[in-house]
Amino acid sequence: MANTNYNDVLGIKNKWAPILFAVLYSGLMLWYLVQTFRRRQWVFIGLAFFSTLRVISFSLRSAMANNHHNSAFNRRMAVAYVILYNVGFFSVLLSAYRLLHDRRRLAKIDSARGKSSHAIHRVVGHLHKGRFMEVLLLVAIIVTGVGAGYVFGTDTGRTRLGNRLTEAGVYLFLVVTIVIVILTFLLIHIERSLEGKSGAPARSWNHHLILLVVAAMLFMRVVFFAATVRQRASGKQTPTAMVGNAVQNNEHFWYPLAALTELLVVLLLLIPGLSPVREALKRHVPGVGDSEKRGEAGQHSNGTAQNMV
Repeated sequence: MANTNYNDVLGIKNKWAPILFAVLYSGLMLWYLVQTFRRRQWVFIGLAFFSTLRVISFSLRSAMANNHHNSAFNRRMAVAYVILYNVGFFSVLLSAYRLLHDRRRLAKIDSARGKSSHAIHRVVGHLHKGRFMEVLLLVAIIVTGVGAGYVFGTDTGRTRLGNRLTEAGVYLFLVVTIVIVILTFLLIHIERSLEGKSGAPARSWNHHLILLVVAAMLFMRVVFFAATVRQRASGKQTPTAMVGNAVQNNEHFWYPLAALTELLVVLLLLIPGLSPVREALKRHVPGVGDSEKRGEAGQHSNGTAQNMV
């Protein structure tokens, strides 16, 4: 693959658009880093990491566009770019998932205060405790990274295996995104049902609308890649795969459906109040066991007082 034009393989032509995105993500990276040190939440840590990787990824994309004649240079850049780009999507999906998790925890606290319970809490709680999403995302990024190494490696015999692994990674990301969309609807249902309960703060429809738009943007991005996957699982080139390859490598489609959707997600997550503050998540909610202990302690103190009398 010494004479392969990796810019054509990845559809990299424009050198100014990556620079613009790198500058935008630089500002977002600084903002989320500040929020990470101030609030120390996984959501902001993940978004700061995502923004950092996007700065590097778009810088690599711009460098490849400027050195399109150097195939040896671009091969190494292509491997680094694909791996870092997919690791970045891993981090933004994980951040969106953690945001839903934090809001669900806060809703559970409010539910306990309002003497109300939801069966949905138990179902979603088991999903969070099992670390299912984290494991699935980790598998997806490992599979995609190994696939990228095979696709752009010097061993042409592993190219087909690399394409299959890359496709499998895309479908794993699709599964995770679908789960995030479902969890978004469930969370909104829980929060709306808590309105009017004692101790439950009023939820804004604006926040729910933002959560729906974030889920829609993530879904649009991953569906674009799933629908334009390079090859079928059989490894045989098909007419639909050829069309998909041409669309995915076309910057007129890639920038609005992939790059811009991710940027909109990160910008929407800047909205104040969307992510619960850490102090709210640490508030102690007395349970039945605590009430019983206080009752027993009260009876014991009353008995002691009577004996003293």
